[in-house]
Amino acid sequence: MIRLHRTDDHGWYIHEFRKDHNHGLAIKRGEKLQWPSHRNIDPHTKDLLRNLRDNNVGLTKVFSVIGSFFGSMENIPFNKRSLRTLCASISRDHSEDDVKKTYDAFSEMKLKDPNFRDSCLVDSEGTIRALMWTNGKSRMQYNLFGDAITFDTTYRTNQYDMPFGLFVGVNNHFQSIILGGVLLTNEKTETFEWVFKEFVSLMGGKPPVTILTDQCRAMEIAIAAVLPETTHRWCKWHVLRKAKECMGSVYSKASGFRDEFHKILEYMITVEEFEAAWSSLVAKYGLEEHPFLTQIFEVREKWAKPYFAGKFCARMTSTQRSESANHMLKGFVPPGSSMNMFVRHYNKLQFDRDEEENYQEMRSRLGGIVLNSGLPIEMHASKIYTPNMFGLFKVHLFQSGSYIVQEVIDGQRFFVKHVFAEKREKWSRTEYEVIFDPQRETFKCECVMYEHMGMLCSHALRVMISLGITEIPASHIMRRWTRDAYRDMPAHLMIYQNDSPAMKSTSFRHSALYRTAIEIVQMADTNPESYEVAMSHFLDAMPILSETSKIKDETSCIRQAKTIPRRQIREQQSMPRHGCSSQKERDGATNHSKKPAWLREG
Repeated sequence: MIRLHRTDDHGWYIHEFRKDHNHGLAIKRGEKLQWPSHRNIDPHTKDLLRNLRDNNVGLTKVFSVIGSFFGSMENIPFNKRSLRTLCASISRDHSEDDVKKTYDAFSEMKLKDPNFRDSCLVDSEGTIRALMWTNGKSRMQYNLFGDAITFDTTYRTNQYDMPFGLFVGVNNHFQSIILGGVLLTNEKTETFEWVFKEFVSLMGGKPPVTILTDQCRAMEIAIAAVLPETTHRWCKWHVLRKAKECMGSVYSKASGFRDEFHKILEYMITVEEFEAAWSSLVAKYGLEEHPFLTQIFEVREKWAKPYFAGKFCARMTSTQRSESANHMLKGFVPPGSSMNMFVRHYNKLQFDRDEEENYQEMRSRLGGIVLNSGLPIEMHASKIYTPNMFGLFKVHLFQSGSYIVQEVIDGQRFFVKHVFAEKREKWSRTEYEVIFDPQRETFKCECVMYEHMGMLCSHALRVMISLGITEIPASHIMRRWTRDAYRDMPAHLMIYQNDSPAMKSTSFRHSALYRTAIEIVQMADTNPESYEVAMSHFLDAMPILSETSKIKDETSCIRQAKTIPRRQIREQQSMPRHGCSSQKERDGATNHSKKPAWLREG
């Protein structure tokens, strides 16, 4: 075995020779890459690898990305097995002292965000049973949009197979917002009682008006005990997800049952409509005794939209928003992630949702508005509602054109009737009563659409147009749907409205250096002369930077600065060396799915 090193003048010399360790040369180039001598990965490639793995990039894609840096995958100076071993080592590093690293992560978040909050549930033996956290932006959003929320615990992609609960709401742009997260070791009633009680406490003590969950009995008992004034509803999707497997061929497209079934679920407004339509449907297809339909009809008050009447739900009838957030979280969190890395990756999801909200805020300020009807009330709505909510308003305004108004009591009581009543389903309501209170300037419709979602229904709009009202009364403008929803926030939350230094990015240097370095590499790689010039300047700069970089400030993006000796840089320029790897390099990946002592059930 011969090991070659480079000299200061870029020559070569024999560094090591072992006569007793020898073998024939490789027949194929691919075989050479599998030798221990090709297991070494340079520090800069390791940093790139850590960044890719921290951003949930799979091993095969990581290898392809690294290949692009070397020109092609064939030019990578190490093999894929070495990459897999390094990934296992990174996972081990993340898993060591997981609880300490998790609280270190929380400490970092508190330094950046003064309103960050976390809470931990421990048993008598000091074992962690639940861990909850939320940031200042989420607390601010809950203060504005926490009237209707969803909670779901279906996500389990973490190292300890712990259920992850996600609190999700909807903002003034009708977007999903992340309000808080909680890692659980079990899904017992007493655990959920702590979760809901602690969540309300972290959010300032104000309970939500409505909460949607799945059919978990433990959750139902916990919510009834901890949030007695909150309306609890089941997710419609969870109730109906077994319809296809329980109903067989009846639920196929050919039967026609499915389309009619979903029409009832989506478009029924009143309880009378829903129950009449249900009876008509099951009678039509002879399903009066079907066990699945009988079972879900008995619990209809927990999931069917008409029974939400009068209860504000922000137009939500399922935990689909939570499940959508869970799906997005999978894009940020690697499978089998440790708890501290899970917390850090959760922040990336939070940032992604904030970016989407910022885009909608910009669109509200600068985007144009398209008016369809030309009515003054439509113009007024375009000025107060966000673009997404104005789109919903226009749908209601368009639907109002299908009704005629009959005045019963002068200026106060009206009946609104559909002009094509004879063409609608026999179970469908075609007439609604609207009461107008001139003193309070309020309209109350039988469909209670405003109470359910905070926006006037088509029936009330039709009456307003007939009365010549040109603006939406202030009593019917729900602030949570307006462009000005974020104005006049509490003083301790103003930091999230303005460009506070505590919320700004702190390192322009890193981006500028990175862009410049890439440009130099591209120019230096064009020919040997350019390479020599670039390397000469790099090597001259290293001793100077080694001294100046000893003084560090708090704005660096580099968590732990590593000074690489000049000698090592020269050695990394050499061709792949022939030799044996250490025992540590030969170690393979280890299974870390076993729960540590602090998470085991008692």
